[in-house]
Amino acid sequence: MVCYNIVKIKLSIRKSKFKKISRNESFEGLIRNKWGDILRFDDPVYLIIIFLAALFTLYEYRLLQKHKKLLKRYEKIRKTLYDTSEKISKINDEDEIYSIVLDAIVELIPNATRGSVLLFGEDGNFHFQVVKGFQKELENLVIKKEEAYLYKINGFSKTAIINNPREFDRVNTGKDTVEELHKINALDICCTISAPIYIDNNFIGLINVDSDKAEHIFTENDLELMNQIKCELELSVKNALAQNKLKYLANFDELTGVMNRRTLKEEFDSELEKIKYEKQPFCFVMIDMDNFKFFNDTFGHYFGDKALKKFSNVLYNSVNKTDVVARFAGDEFIILFRNCDLALAETKMKSITEAVTFEKLDGIILEFSYGICEVRSYDNMNFDKTLAHADSQMYEHKKSKKC
Repeated sequence: MVCYNIVKIKLSIRKSKFKKISRNESFEGLIRNKWGDILRFDDPVYLIIIFLAALFTLYEYRLLQKHKKLLKRYEKIRKTLYDTSEKISKINDEDEIYSIVLDAIVELIPNATRGSVLLFGEDGNFHFQVVKGFQKELENLVIKKEEAYLYKINGFSKTAIINNPREFDRVNTGKDTVEELHKINALDICCTISAPIYIDNNFIGLINVDSDKAEHIFTENDLELMNQIKCELELSVKNALAQNKLKYLANFDELTGVMNRRTLKEEFDSELEKIKYEKQPFCFVMIDMDNFKFFNDTFGHYFGDKALKKFSNVLYNSVNKTDVVARFAGDEFIILFRNCDLALAETKMKSITEAVTFEKLDGIILEFSYGICEVRSYDNMNFDKTLAHADSQMYEHKKSKKC
């Protein structure tokens, strides 16, 4: 009985809510708004509400699609930067590092089709390190600092857009350079973003990203994106160059640039293993500069360092690329002549003696003494034995020159 009464009360309430509707009216074409009033489908207010609701829904949809597109783009940027940093960390060659950086930037900047990295040299000029989308001959050109766009407008302090690079080059670049650029179609660009590269607050060069699409001009959004990408990649390049410098110092002599003693030992051991099955001898040459102490005492250590660099450079340029030149200690150097017997080594050392005599340092001849040890597959030699024999021969040579 209680349940029956509750049902009757609910039905009476529902009937009372619809008392404004005549019995002949149907619910078709009617809608109740939040205040409880009845609206018809042909009511102008209702139509306006429907229109505004549809408009808002369309706006929300387009906004959502735009956000999805932006998220997809940022995800691409993030992934590309991550992959680029990973690649850079595994590369030792500086040219390849900058090439990877340039590829990433051209890929990420909308409508970018070409690009270049220019490094600022000790001569005060810019040299093309890598190029993309240009002829290889562009790498042979040298750009003066005063001819750079960023130098003109902000002294390399920040990134900028060049809306008419061809006109800028015509006005500000030397005639000969413009002609060379024209020959290799390097002026066939419509817009450029030029960004300075700084490592540890030191200016080292420029990254230029170009578009050859006449209908496209880079925007401030592109410029901002360029700065974001550049900052990320500058850090990666800095870390890579620092690691490569440590690797270099671990393998090469910092003053002369030739191999150090540790790397020489590795090369010797490798060659010793190789001759066991190739049966081709190699020669180990111990070299000691004559009168080096006199140079230091008379002209100072600065001149002594110049002498070491000059001497090692002549040695390096006088041997084959497959041979090894190393600084052993102080003014002592080692040469490994691969696939070389004693007679051939003697001939090569005579040529090197002539080259060193010809290449004087401030009018002074850099003389030296040497000793050769031929290493054959059946000699049962190791590094220490070979060094001792070559060292003994070198001192014999030095004594003979004093007689």
